[in-house]
Amino acid sequence: MGLVGVDLTYVPVGVDLTYVPVGRKRRSVLAIYARFQGESIHRAIYLEQLAVSDLADKLAQRLEMPTGPVVEVVRRTKKGVMVKVDDSVVMQLDDEQDMEVEWAFSSESGALTLCLHY
Repeated sequence: MGLVGVDLTYVPVGVDLTYVPVGRKRRSVLAIYARFQGESIHRAIYLEQLAVSDLADKLAQRLEMPTGPVVEVVRRTKKGVMVKVDDSVVMQLDDEQDMEVEWAFSSESGALTLCLHY
């Protein structure tokens, strides 16, 4: 049965038929909550890649430090053991992991060292 008397060429007013929705440009794969030394609240950090380079870049941006290399990212365990953070450590982080972040900045070299506690 066909539709008798129905105009199938009707276009509603205000509808752009050429519109193509644009997907989100950046998608986070991991959210962490970081509290920096001297602060009382945590800040949300969203990683786009499970990589130590992305973690270091995002933390440095939040610290609003001058652009310079992050030389080292380490984790201090509850027992006080210092562990170098690499991509495999970042992959093991839980979504919405909370942590405290200490940092040291060398004005001579411009290098930033980050120490994570969680």
